[in-house]
Amino acid sequence: MSDHRFLMISPEYNLQRVGGLGVHVQGLAPRLSERVHLDLFVPRYRGLGDYCEPLRTHGMVFRTDATEPQPGEDFDLQVWRMNDQLNAAITRHIHVGRQFSLMHAHDWLSGYVANDLHQRYGIPMVVTIHATEMGRRRGDVWGRPLSERIHLAEQYMAREANLIIACSEFMRGEIIEALQAPPEKIRVIPNGVEYEHLIHLRDHLEALPHIRRRWAAPDQPLIFFIGRLEWEKGPDLLVRAMPRVLQDFPNARLILAGKGSYTEQVVHLIQELQLEDHVQVVGFISDQTRNEIYAVADVAVFPSRYEPFGIVALEAMAAGAPVIVGDVGGLSEVVEHGVTGLRVPNDPQAIAHAILNTLHDPERAAERARRAQDVVRSQYSWEAIAEQVLVVYEELLNAER
Repeated sequence: MSDHRFLMISPEYNLQRVGGLGVHVQGLAPRLSERVHLDLFVPRYRGLGDYCEPLRTHGMVFRTDATEPQPGEDFDLQVWRMNDQLNAAITRHIHVGRQFSLMHAHDWLSGYVANDLHQRYGIPMVVTIHATEMGRRRGDVWGRPLSERIHLAEQYMAREANLIIACSEFMRGEIIEALQAPPEKIRVIPNGVEYEHLIHLRDHLEALPHIRRRWAAPDQPLIFFIGRLEWEKGPDLLVRAMPRVLQDFPNARLILAGKGSYTEQVVHLIQELQLEDHVQVVGFISDQTRNEIYAVADVAVFPSRYEPFGIVALEAMAAGAPVIVGDVGGLSEVVEHGVTGLRVPNDPQAIAHAILNTLHDPERAAERARRAQDVVRSQYSWEAIAEQVLVVYEELLNAER
């Protein structure tokens, strides 16, 4: 496909990462750029990042100054304005002769510009839908004006797209049901993980006692959660599990990393249960700090109520941390219960039981973690994911011919 140039549009990339979407694009785009000509257009917030920079062998990143959308009832209008700024930049490139054989957009957050370019220039469109508003709200979108508008934007984008990529079979079903997308338009390609720098972290555990001491004493079992502090990620379920864990391990310590609209409720719950000495909310942490905690944690827990895929669980698995995940969505496809980790229902007592299972039997937990690393290496490298995405591109190009 060396004679083609591809356009990718994303609301997030390396300097503007909010969640799994940004991690996905940061992993996928460089691998695609090693194989094909790819122009990645992203918003530029707060003056961060160069306007133009090379991306691996054949790619370019173009950043466009934009006002960062903030939470609120007009959030979708702010997203539309950001899209309008991206649209103007891409249009200028097209008018000076840039030709794109195919466009790949990520979520409704880049849907306004993608839909417009698709209609104005007839550029074939692939869309990766990372989550849906219907899924995030557990079907409760009607009567919520913002959620209704986001849902309709997702439906419209799914209808416009020539092909849709879903990150799991769970998400495929959700896209069919929630967005009324024809099943024949959907291809399932999982997320990947940057595992190379994670895979040997725990091998150096004995060289990192100072890192563990930052977070827990040697006799304190260390439990780790990282993710957006939102209701759907289940941090409150994990906090409610801690009193039962403390009955068996009175020194246990839980680190909650991340930020989100649910932070205040989680902090209040910790105070209500008098867990201030055992649970610490640390907010946003760097990738390096996250990796260091993975390397020394006794267990990483992701008790999501809703999870299209769950890249953080893959990262923990790559780092060799024993994992416990909610038995929902894409997580239930990534983790094989009792083999590569433990899956639990959305119940604090079940979560506590899984944590105690892991802490009481560290040898079996370590064996599950070793098998999980093997699965990550064989199935979830970004190189393998990029190859599957290129097959979708080729399929659409052949259909257009």
